[in-house]
Amino acid sequence: MKIYKDFNYRLREYILKKHGSISAFCRATGIKYPAQMGPYLKGKSIPGKKLLAKLEKDGADIDWIMHGKRNTLISGLGAHLMTSSYKLEMERIMRRLQLLYQQLDETHSTQFDAYAVINCNLILDEFTRSFEKFLGYNNNALQGIYFLDLIHPNERAYVHNYVFIEKEENSKCELSSRFKSANNHYIEVEWSAYGNNITKDCKEHREYVIVARKSINTTANK
Repeated sequence: MKIYKDFNYRLREYILKKHGSISAFCRATGIKYPAQMGPYLKGKSIPGKKLLAKLEKDGADIDWIMHGKRNTLISGLGAHLMTSSYKLEMERIMRRLQLLYQQLDETHSTQFDAYAVINCNLILDEFTRSFEKFLGYNNNALQGIYFLDLIHPNERAYVHNYVFIEKEENSKCELSSRFKSANNHYIEVEWSAYGNNITKDCKEHREYVIVARKSINTTANK
């Protein structure tokens, strides 16, 4: 089961039920060319932030379109991480985590201090504020940063091979690594990575959800 399985059918269903045609939907949402919707409706591309924002503004249930589940309140991990400054981001990331855990048939009970999403190139491109606060960086300081650059040089090769090469899709791994903080010191962090591959033939769409907490025996190292 893929986290975004059959999203294109639900997207098409929503558009046709509300607008009657793809062209009408594009006119209503400000999309210049209907052909731009082709890759999404065929399931070859995953809707990005801009399209999701247009759908949300149009009244679509994003969770149902992307995951096949109606919008519901997430508790557990979300209750520990959610703050008013990024409440919306937390709700969305917790839904992703919940779906990944359902795939793994596990119950999420562990508390975490930070979370992020990295893309197939291991770039921090979503939900970076939590990690920035966790490691002491300013807002947006980690946007576009290569994830492995945050890990101690002596541990990068192992992490890269173990987490991002050896692990199969939809699997999880748990590690303890030294992460670089804003003051250039390294702190011991316990973290988990959950990888999913959205379509078999589209490795470029793989993404990883990262959740982390400071180790109980945290020490600072240069």
